[in-house]
Amino acid sequence: MFVPCGDSVPDLTGFTLLMPAVSVGNVGQLAIDLIISTLNMPKIGYFYTDCLIPMVGNNPYATAEENSTELSTNTEVYSSPSRKLVALQLRSIFIKHKSKSFCEKLLSWVKSSCFAAVIVLSSSHSYHRNDLQLRSSSKDIQMAVLLKFVSEGDNIPDALGLVEYLNEWLQIIKPHSDDPTASSLRWKIPSSWRLLFGNGFPPALF
Repeated sequence: MFVPCGDSVPDLTGFTLLMPAVSVGNVGQLAIDLIISTLNMPKIGYFYTDCLIPMVGNNPYATAEENSTELSTNTEVYSSPSRKLVALQLRSIFIKHKSKSFCEKLLSWVKSSCFAAVIVLSSSHSYHRNDLQLRSSSKDIQMAVLLKFVSEGDNIPDALGLVEYLNEWLQIIKPHSDDPTASSLRWKIPSSWRLLFGNGFPPALF
């Protein structure tokens, strides 16, 4: 399922895999966007699968005209070797009845890549708060789920909050201030977020 961008499959042994769960407000995907953009993580491959709705678009992390015409697909993999991090970004939903097949293929890739751990970034409706415990992986994979309770709407603040919680744990980036009360870190907003809510209404409508 994994197709490398180069001539050979990269060695990801001991890396930590960050990935989103498709959930409320797309908070997990937005958080992964922030991490990829901030660390300027290069794309190392993509998934070729019939389990997700196909899509193609412009480079969501374009920084200049030169790389703005690069194409992105529904499932791409990015890496930061110096931090031993891999980020998997999902940009479309499952095709009906194919979620189980995708999960099996994903688990197979995770095991063959010898990741040290998997961290899933997710969200849930704020009115679902309860004490139910998440049960993970019977496949001998070290996994943690970082979940934020949110409501639908502008979920950019939720994504920023989620990556800051993750950063407290993994120290992906350092605070730009020595002040321990400083709340904002230098997360780089992807260029694609300018179109996050679409364009305004055409004046001709009125």
